[in-house]
Amino acid sequence: LFRFFTIAMGVGLHVAREPEFPVGLDIFMGFVALFAVARVLVRPSPAGGRSVPMLGMLIADIWLSAALVVSTGGLDSPFLIYSLVPILTASLLMNQLLAAISALISIAVVAGGHVIGAVDVGDLPWILDGNYLAVSLLYSAVCLLCAQLPFLANLNWHRRLNSVAVGAERGRLRREIHDNVAQTLAFLSLKVKRAEESATDEGTVRVTPRDMRDIAQSVERAYLTIRDYLDGADDEEIDRPLADSFSEAVRQWSRDTGLPVRIRTSGIQIEPSPYVRQHLLQIAREALANVAKHAYASDVSAELTGDGSGLVLSIRDDGRGFSLDGPSGHGRDIMQERASLAGASLTVDSRPGEGTSVTVEYNDSMER
Repeated sequence: LFRFFTIAMGVGLHVAREPEFPVGLDIFMGFVALFAVARVLVRPSPAGGRSVPMLGMLIADIWLSAALVVSTGGLDSPFLIYSLVPILTASLLMNQLLAAISALISIAVVAGGHVIGAVDVGDLPWILDGNYLAVSLLYSAVCLLCAQLPFLANLNWHRRLNSVAVGAERGRLRREIHDNVAQTLAFLSLKVKRAEESATDEGTVRVTPRDMRDIAQSVERAYLTIRDYLDGADDEEIDRPLADSFSEAVRQWSRDTGLPVRIRTSGIQIEPSPYVRQHLLQIAREALANVAKHAYASDVSAELTGDGSGLVLSIRDDGRGFSLDGPSGHGRDIMQERASLAGASLTVDSRPGEGTSVTVEYNDSMER
């Protein structure tokens, strides 16, 4: 836009000053306009680095802009602002060194002759007549600013994007580790505590073969989860229906904890995206993990129901509950964060001595 705007502005100013173009200038300006179109269509990627075609295009850009300015009046040229275009291009799409070189070349070609003319070294062409020292200094300063400021602004924006990306990745790892590895270790801790509670007066701990098998499976799941993180793999079955994944996750929780749970899935008419499904499943796992760690419940239910284009996931228990006025725990914050990322709403209802219910409501129109 800046390239075409400065060309159009230069043509308008030139026509206002001289209605007729000198012989050959109209052809040259047409060539510059065609090059501008090609320069925009063959725009290089900032991540592509330096290459011979990019450098060739930059050299041609500098030469054409300088020639256009010199042939139409130098520092008096209506196309003077257009000579900043290659400098901005190098600053934004290439690197700081090339931008500085482009600026120095433009300064030398466009302003250099006027500075020599101001020194009065003898007979010079008409374009170099007059004292243009102040204008030359101003033009030089603008060229150098165009070489530095866009690059620094681009660099600062790139760093901000990297910072946001790193923060998002840390948040993802925090959620994944908490929702998988930490929960598995919590189940292992629960098994160990139960084994300690069964210790005899002599201090002998009695562990059944089933307990040993459950502990071994939990350790293996933690190992596989960590290995998947290192390999960049995702253990979720992307093509598996949400109802099946939900039921299997709840049954696995029941096997790990030894707590019975009632499972119900009905009326499901939509299948959310893998991204949303992942968040919904992890919310269910976290809610169940909190039941095992804190609720001391005897009755637990897990339901996934549908109504047209919506889904309702709920985990309820008859445990000891807690006060919602107190500080929210790490797990509750992560559930809320996951619900927001999935475009769903999360409701936690609990009172001391009256159990807890976690409800997630999702509508596929939120995702669209």
